[in-house]
Amino acid sequence: MKIEKYTISIYSENNLGLLNRIATIFLKRHINIESLTVSDSEIEHVVRFIIVVELTEDRVKKILGQIEKQV
Repeated sequence: MKIEKYTISIYSENNLGLLNRIATIFLKRHINIESLTVSDSEIEHVVRFIIVVELTEDRVKKILGQIEKQV
C-alpha cells in the first residue's frame, strides 16, 4: 500500500471533549497528525475539524470508522 497525504473534514455539534476523543483515536494508533484545525462552521452550533495525516488508504478508512462512532 502506498502512503499518501489525506485531509479529513469532520462536521459535528460542539460537544464537550470531542476534540480529545478524536485526538485519542490517532494517539492510540501511533499516527502523527500533520495538521489539525478546529473552527466554527457556517452552520450555527456546528464545528469543523480539518485533520491532515499521511497514511495508507486502508488505515484512513479504519480511522474514519472510529471517528464516526465518536461523532
